Amino acid sequence: MTQSGTVARRIEELTGRPVELVRIKTEGDVKTGSLASLGGTGVFVTALREALLDGRCDVAVHSLKDLPTAPHPSLTYVTPEREDPRDALCARDGLTLATLPTGARVGTGSPRRAAQVRAARPDLEVVDIRGNVGTRLDRALGPDADLDAVVLATAGLKRVDRTDVISEYIPVEAMAPAPGQGALAVEVRTADVVPGVSGGAPDRGLADALADLDHPATRLAVLAERSVLARLEAGCAAPVGAYAVLSDGELRLRSVVAAVSGAGRITRTLRASLGAYAVGDRACADPDLDAIARDLGVRMAESLLDAGAGALAPLGTAVSVSTGSHPTAGPPAEGA
Repeated sequence: MTQSGTVARRIEELTGRPVELVRIKTEGDVKTGSLASLGGTGVFVTALREALLDGRCDVAVHSLKDLPTAPHPSLTYVTPEREDPRDALCARDGLTLATLPTGARVGTGSPRRAAQVRAARPDLEVVDIRGNVGTRLDRALGPDADLDAVVLATAGLKRVDRTDVISEYIPVEAMAPAPGQGALAVEVRTADVVPGVSGGAPDRGLADALADLDHPATRLAVLAERSVLARLEAGCAAPVGAYAVLSDGELRLRSVVAAVSGAGRITRTLRASLGAYAVGDRACADPDLDAIARDLGVRMAESLLDAGAGALAPLGTAVSVSTGSHPTAGPPAEGA
């Protein structure tokens, strides 16, 4: 609701129209099993997409890391500027990952975080947890705490103004974030914003607002990251981390595949020049850049597979990767 409200206010500013928030309860909100047991990808997305497709809402706001990499044939999304992608440790007594005592209990609902905590500190006990931010924090910091620490996304804590509970911002070099972590996907019906998709005229005001919301540097970074996930045939519950950043006119991508047990991990770093399309940490919105970012992610995945990623971690079924779209530039590009 917090991230949806932020997007709603921005759309109101850009379109001059009132925006109503519609509450949708997803499978991920209702079921209590582990993320891995629920299947991971899509559990926080399907109900929102159904509401979008049947007209109960006109815009859906997702955490991009929860969005399946396969493109949806009838939907288009853009990516606003990314929030801090790092994971955060929230521990009693201000402890860090390095200073937690042997045997300390650390809670997380993410197989990726669990695998990397085990790899960094095999002497810790990792506990699977679920729930919203407040519920998870209470497990470590509340009056009836049964854990010594929990690991959460920094972006989520910032959005609900709870950075005061963070005892350590874990560097991406120590714990690679999930592909797309910290970024949002603002999704709409393609026919509403792209000319020629349906018999009716597109909503030009909404299309212009989406184009303004889209942040090219974020778009390229998360496209590269999600291309790694797609080529590895892995869902969002797999122990795969990836983080890309645009700097000095090139896209730099670091990725990790870890054994669920923490017994091993593979780390690789690659980069791709964006040429005249990018200066410093800024880029234009151009389909050619999408192709460069996607290719970087595929090359990264191939490098990880060559190093034995398939034997190290559970991977799934091959999918293509969605690029979202540029609402003012014609129909959405097909994933590769």
